[in-house]
Amino acid sequence: MELQKPMADIYSDGTYSAKNPDWHSADSAWKAQQISLILKDNCVVPKSCVEVGCGAGLILEHLLKDFASCRFSGFDVSTVAAGFWGSRNAAITFEQGDFAKTNENYDVLLLIDVFEHVEDYIGFLRALNHRAEYFVFHIPLDMHVSGVLRDRHNFARESVGHLHYFSRSTALATLAAAGYQVVDERLTKLSQQTVEGHSGATTVTNLARRGIELFSTKFAAQLLGGYSLLVLAQGPASKTVGEE
Repeated sequence: MELQKPMADIYSDGTYSAKNPDWHSADSAWKAQQISLILKDNCVVPKSCVEVGCGAGLILEHLLKDFASCRFSGFDVSTVAAGFWGSRNAAITFEQGDFAKTNENYDVLLLIDVFEHVEDYIGFLRALNHRAEYFVFHIPLDMHVSGVLRDRHNFARESVGHLHYFSRSTALATLAAAGYQVVDERLTKLSQQTVEGHSGATTVTNLARRGIELFSTKFAAQLLGGYSLLVLAQGPASKTVGEE
């Protein structure tokens, strides 16, 4: 029996970039907009911000436009992702390596579509829960009725490297188990933002999603997928949310 390579290797040996050559840079402006909104809605104006698992680094470049006085840093273990950083804004600091082995703390730590890729995801989250005052998570919600019926989870594993699959409730339970306190959370819907490159089936499904959203966006996410969960949280060292 042939042994499979460790999943972490796919991000530096070219396997991941062969399937995702832009490292999802096309989605970065939209993701940055969602991050900016949840921070501003909760009156969080960071002076320092780090993105762990920053990939190509373009999210940070877009956030710099909204938070010009903030010091931004990006970390990624991938040597391939590091190849994008030379084209980023010189005001942003990037480092290739394991953020957990560093010591500096930040006002805000971003984990945008990251921990579903990590084998020991709860241990990973616990290791970071004291490294910032606020944390922003963006979590794909791959666990939905349509995905289970069509057995789509291996596709998510093979195409984008997802090892774990979440619904809204299991994502929130995971954060609680790892010591985070949720300040705000909302569903996002990248699949409905553009029509470019969408198949006819996706267009029809988006129409169904919008119809169900008239009654319940949460139910649309549970039934048809195509949503992610955006969460603003604090770690266990912070005051209880709402405490004076």
